[in-house]
Amino acid sequence: MDLIKLFLLGVGGYLLLGLFDLAQIHHKRWLSRFLSIGFLVSALPYALLLVRFSSPHPLPLLIPLSLLTAAAALATLYVAVLEIPLRHKDSEGVYSQGSYARVRHPGFLAHLVFNLLFSLTLFDGAVACLCLLFVSCNLILVTVEDRVLFPTLFADYEHYKQTTNFLIPRRRGHR
Repeated sequence: MDLIKLFLLGVGGYLLLGLFDLAQIHHKRWLSRFLSIGFLVSALPYALLLVRFSSPHPLPLLIPLSLLTAAAALATLYVAVLEIPLRHKDSEGVYSQGSYARVRHPGFLAHLVFNLLFSLTLFDGAVACLCLLFVSCNLILVTVEDRVLFPTLFADYEHYKQTTNFLIPRRRGHR
């Protein structure tokens, strides 16, 4: 599959995720469930890249690099998809515990680390550029979420913004 098609597929996933947020704002539960497919669509290009490209690294380097990449993928999945539904008891308010107590968009940071490791694993310039574009798409999404969508979705989001940094975690004990 052509890299431009993979990029468009990934962009489509991020657009679906933005629409997912809008559906939640408008309390369209069935539509938000359908649009949650954006998580899968935005992840699909990585699987297709793994089919198309192979790593040039020798096995002693490839194994730990692959394990780190898989761990970063699982961390991204947990933070972006599972942490809030598993731990958040008050579905109306903003979730400000766990990784979300340190930074407002921990999924972005996990996604960034995953893309860096994924690029290093495949060690291909075109893959690295594509990963950079996906990180840029994610940055645009979290910026729109942070400035436009989440303040509408969560009544207490402005307070959360005052106590928790956007992307760079505060050191423990500093508020």
